[in-house]
Amino acid sequence: MNIQAVKPELYTLTLSHLFHVSADRLFDAWTNPALVAQWFGPSGFTLPNADIDLVVGGSYHFLMQPPEGDPIVHQGKYTVINRPTQLAFTWLLENQSCEGTEGLYCETLVTLDFVEKGSKTELMVTHAGLPTKQSAESHNFGWTSSLGCLEEVMV
Repeated sequence: MNIQAVKPELYTLTLSHLFHVSADRLFDAWTNPALVAQWFGPSGFTLPNADIDLVVGGSYHFLMQPPEGDPIVHQGKYTVINRPTQLAFTWLLENQSCEGTEGLYCETLVTLDFVEKGSKTELMVTHAGLPTKQSAESHNFGWTSSLGCLEEVMV
């Protein structure tokens, strides 16, 4: 995990994970609503609704259900779609209950880089513009757990 201050008030989180699948298959797991619904969210969370309009400027809207409590909405717009090497999208944080984000509203940017390494693909996740260090740490937990769930689906 690498968390650094971009400005005194903004943070960037970077993660990488190696998957034993092709970049095309991994890209599909992020862009096909039926596949996204199988893994998105930390362990124990479900995704009862995933809407994706996969064009630059198109939006996504995910309704994530934690084991307890109210659903959490993840939404934004696609800014880059370069199949199968890169996908980027805005990520709206609006009064989410994760630590360091509650009561805040801001738009962040998630960039996914898919790097093929033989029959494997390294996924690099960059989540930029997080409003607090606590928010970056909380998102680190969420992304790390989500990538673990994705790995389970990809086997």
